[in-house]
Amino acid sequence: MPWSECVSNAHRLNVNNGLLLSALWDAAFDAGLVSFDDDGAALISDQISSEAGQLLGSASRLRRQLSSEQRNFLRQHRRRWQPQIVLEP
Repeated sequence: MPWSECVSNAHRLNVNNGLLLSALWDAAFDAGLVSFDDDGAALISDQISSEAGQLLGSASRLRRQLSSEQRNFLRQHRRRWQPQIVLEP
């Protein structure tokens, strides 16, 4: 959830409201071009350029270990960006 939409500082600083991503993945995530499913698999929009897709590369096949609270935040992220995002890689 973007900090601007958090209801409190505690909400902003919740460790589950964040993912450790490279700069490229972070920019794509913030733009709604990538997200992660409930199992931690990367989801990449078909709107991403082929060049950017190549830069994301094999990292898109990695799975992240997610807490239940992170899954909830990611569901909000996917809802926010649909239909732009969440095509299976």
